[in-house]
Amino acid sequence: MAYIAGVNRPVETGDTYFNEISKHIDRIILKKLEVSGIVKARIEYARYIVDCPNCNSAEFAFEDKLFFCSQCKNSDIQGKVRKVVMPKNRTEIESVLGKRAIVNRHWLPTESIKDLTAENLIMGVI
Repeated sequence: MAYIAGVNRPVETGDTYFNEISKHIDRIILKKLEVSGIVKARIEYARYIVDCPNCNSAEFAFEDKLFFCSQCKNSDIQGKVRKVVMPKNRTEIESVLGKRAIVNRHWLPTESIKDLTAENLIMGVI
């Protein structure tokens, strides 16, 4: 079965992806690393994503709210993990985005529910 973000839930996290694709991904080691700094999650194509502030790569956001870049290994902070800030109104954001086609399920931390609702109206989804 192929994985397609947004099919089973309005917006997915890395937990959903890796649980469907690879049952042996182990994030327990990350939970033991020191935390240094924060990053904010965004939504792209029905997936929570975190941009790496060091190398400009991006990774899935996970429910454990820890970010570790697979490209640069967080080398700018000596391999420590960053804490991920998920939106406080996550359920409401997912509900509004869930009305859209998957290719239009995007959100940035600077966008409000009012912004997303206005975009829905422009797209003709209610």
